[in-house]
Amino acid sequence: MQFISQLLEHPALLAYFSGANNYTWLQFRNGERRLLAKPLTYFEERLPAFLRIHKTALINPGCVVSIHPPQRAKMPGSVRMHDGTELPVSRRRWPYISQIFDNQSPTDSLTEKFSTLSGLDSRAECKPQAMAPVSVVAVMTGDALLLTRQRIEALGIHCQLQAVEWGAELANVLLTHPADEWPSLILLDGRENRPDRMLTLQRLKSDYRLRAIPAVWLASPGDNPIPAYELDVNSVIEVANTPTSFVETIDQLCQYWLMLVQLPQETDAQAV
Repeated sequence: MQFISQLLEHPALLAYFSGANNYTWLQFRNGERRLLAKPLTYFEERLPAFLRIHKTALINPGCVVSIHPPQRAKMPGSVRMHDGTELPVSRRRWPYISQIFDNQSPTDSLTEKFSTLSGLDSRAECKPQAMAPVSVVAVMTGDALLLTRQRIEALGIHCQLQAVEWGAELANVLLTHPADEWPSLILLDGRENRPDRMLTLQRLKSDYRLRAIPAVWLASPGDNPIPAYELDVNSVIEVANTPTSFVETIDQLCQYWLMLVQLPQETDAQAV
């Protein structure tokens, strides 16, 4: 029961549910699948942003790639999910579902429309405010990226988050752009133990023009922080591998680095 409660706290990680009598198959955004001892209605009641499209299907609209109207009368329509799965839309629910998606054609991508819900877009911008948004580059993927976007939005932080999966060329890419387009903060997820992450940090901090950009290294419990500090990383944050612990840590990280710390501004970057 505690596992299910934790799941419901992080809907951005969930793609869709498939009912099987009094059990439900849960498909995660990262491709994992799990059988839960709860009926589909249990999750429908607790996830109001999800859509019940069929008696056997409950979906995260942010994971929908396209919709397909019924081919003939008295036939169901369908939606195609981000993993390629086709799920049926019942005849009774089709008018409502098609209205929600604004009658998009089957080839139209719908992920951008629901990016606020799911954090699926490659660049998430929070609600407009008078001041310019803080620009953040996150060298991370998967659930970590989804939860980071979700928490930035939930905290109401005015920022633009750009995701980068492979960071080895990040320094070179930044140097091809003017300084006023550089990020004010870089997050590096070192928990995946990928050598390109440490190489990214090394290249950023070895360039006299880029080293002023604060960089935060996310580490697994027990990781040695010395190698990152030797490369002049600004902060090493220990992050547990459970979604709840990750969210708590990211909340504190965002509140400190994006709300309390005075980050480099565009004019500062130009002067470096």
